[in-house]
Amino acid sequence: MASAGEDLLSLKGMSVAYDGKYALNNMSFNVRRGESVALVGSNGAGKTSLLSAIAGILQKGQIIDGQVFFNGENLPWGAIKTRRRVGIGLVPEKDKVFHLLTVDENLEIGRRAQHGRKKADAFDWFPRLAERRKTQAGNLSGGEQQMLALAMALLASPKLLLLDEPSLGLATPVVEMLCQSLRRLRNELSLTILVAESDTQWIPHLSDRAIVIDRGWPIATFDHIDDSSLETMHGMLLGLVNSSPAST
Repeated sequence: MASAGEDLLSLKGMSVAYDGKYALNNMSFNVRRGESVALVGSNGAGKTSLLSAIAGILQKGQIIDGQVFFNGENLPWGAIKTRRRVGIGLVPEKDKVFHLLTVDENLEIGRRAQHGRKKADAFDWFPRLAERRKTQAGNLSGGEQQMLALAMALLASPKLLLLDEPSLGLATPVVEMLCQSLRRLRNELSLTILVAESDTQWIPHLSDRAIVIDRGWPIATFDHIDDSSLETMHGMLLGLVNSSPAST
């Protein structure tokens, strides 16, 4: 078992390919218990593939090589139930809620875990969801859907929360509110967070350090996030966007 400050997640030599085209190429890094790490990259850098591999969504034919260690346990490829059992939760970029089900019904699905939290906890975290509990998820605003997706993941009591582009498509005040909520919940629930982001302005609000990736490769690591590192990251992303297309 990892203790505070020790590695909770360790990715070793992860390579992922779709139809022979590499999305990740020998990717390795560690995430310590209790920290929040940003995966920074433009669209197609490999961020979603990386989170999907960690979450157990990708299958053996897509994962060419690599290992995922969590709390010292070597997790098998494509084992979503194993990820849930050990405490890995994912909030994907797309298809994050069940649109035809109500907020209440979505939360019931989220709490179906052996050691899951109570649905009332979700309403404490996000009071707006209590007001909308009988509303179909498809009729919620983008910010409300993101709150619901976060609540669903957190009800399963994850140790590691994976977030894929949480700010995408949301208005600035909504993202600011979500960042505040995540900082608070990280402390209250003792979460470790790995967040994929392409918008550098939110990284200091979400993370302690950052890894910049391009075409499945880590190209820079920032152990401290300040104005200087943000400016460097932003410049790197501008350069990557203006270069040749990256992998998916």
